[in-house]
Amino acid sequence: MTSPAPFPVSVRRGVPLAEHTTLGIGGPAELFLEPQRPEDLAERLDALDRDGVPFRLLGGGANLLAPDGGVPGAVLATGRMRRVFREGERGLRAWAGATLPQLVRTARELGLSGLEPLVGVPGQLGGALAMNAGSAQWGIWDVVVEAVVWRPVPGGGGEVVALDRATVAPRYRDGNLRGAVVLEALLELTPSDRARVRAAEEALLKRKNATQPVSASSAGCAFRNPPGDSAGRLIDAAGLKGLRVGGAAVSERHANFVVDLGGATAADVRTLLARVEETVAERFGVRLERELVVWPEPERPVAAAG
Repeated sequence: MTSPAPFPVSVRRGVPLAEHTTLGIGGPAELFLEPQRPEDLAERLDALDRDGVPFRLLGGGANLLAPDGGVPGAVLATGRMRRVFREGERGLRAWAGATLPQLVRTARELGLSGLEPLVGVPGQLGGALAMNAGSAQWGIWDVVVEAVVWRPVPGGGGEVVALDRATVAPRYRDGNLRGAVVLEALLELTPSDRARVRAAEEALLKRKNATQPVSASSAGCAFRNPPGDSAGRLIDAAGLKGLRVGGAAVSERHANFVVDLGGATAADVRTLLARVEETVAERFGVRLERELVVWPEPERPVAAAG
């Protein structure tokens, strides 16, 4: 990373996380920081770590259940870090806050193929790398040349290093970053015809629109697919479609989606997830693993702004 001095980082107090998650659930963040460049994010992570202030990273909020009681310490939101650069004939370098729709669109406009599986997927690059977002057969790390990350070091603060795919060894729905925070990444794609890329995206979108609750408030798939099976199939076969706890329900369209029907709380979703897990385990002997990231409730609720 090369740039002039970091920009000032916006800091606000008591920002409702419900406004920054696709489920629309979550209490206030004690501190809500919005860095504008990778350098800003690394600098602020250094300071928070040295000062012993707990922090969490918030990307697009698309795979997250934020707690009703809010988050003490700092939440670093990467939504202002959205730059994407062409690098060579096949490369796209993007900052952590670049959205997946932005990356898909940019690749298509440049005649680059390889990101089509992400069409219609919300979220940002940093979170996508953290969870190796994609399909059952493909993950975004399949096209990553390097990820520039911040990682903590003994004694406080951190270091900025570039990691390649072989070093990281990502797995299905797990970027295996082990506490590292993505600042930016270089993706290597395949030159193609823009019309061909668009046709592939449209075919995938048609399939998703037919099978997923794309218009509902959800956080994508709630559970990882177990080896050789589908979490959605198991949940459906257990008769759990439509199961409701408060304002949260298992989607009638796709059983691996939890949706907010209106007024759902994090407690509703946690209870619903636990019931699904228990029922599937009892019926089929399969213990589902959560794909949805669930932040814990604080010991004491965080005060809202104002």
